[in-house]
Amino acid sequence: PAANPATIATLFARAAKQADAVILSDYAKGALRDVQGLITIARQLDLPVVVDPKGTDFARYRGATLITPNLTEFEAVAGHATSDDDLVRRAEGLRDRLDLHALLITRSEHGMTLVARNAAPLHLPAQALEVFDVTGAGDTVAALIGAGLAAGLGLEDAVHLSNVAAGIV
Repeated sequence: PAANPATIATLFARAAKQADAVILSDYAKGALRDVQGLITIARQLDLPVVVDPKGTDFARYRGATLITPNLTEFEAVAGHATSDDDLVRRAEGLRDRLDLHALLITRSEHGMTLVARNAAPLHLPAQALEVFDVTGAGDTVAALIGAGLAAGLGLEDAVHLSNVAAGIV
């Protein structure tokens, strides 16, 4: 049976009161049908919200602290980036339209790019010597950033930590 958004929201609100951060990994299976409601609950509790998005409707994640699309997902929404500067420009536009604090684009063997409000873009090289399989890397990135923010790290430090972890994965 399909997940009941009202039940999920009730359980989420109860658990969020004891959390230091929220990580939402969207698999498009129905559990995050009302992801905007979950983001609203978390923001009311002043919790950072990290989202590993799915699909091309990133407006669903409006107001999150950070979304972490991979390059293919990002370009499906923002258009093909012809250079790092173009990637940053498109990311800044999307970040502002969606009222996000930051956008982190994971770029497989090309590392990752963080575009945060009031900060210079940060391009991190991939930590893996060779990229064999990126399965699970997005979840790892979101999990480590969320854990880092919950532990009191700043966003850039949490992203650096997640980059090391993604290289291991």
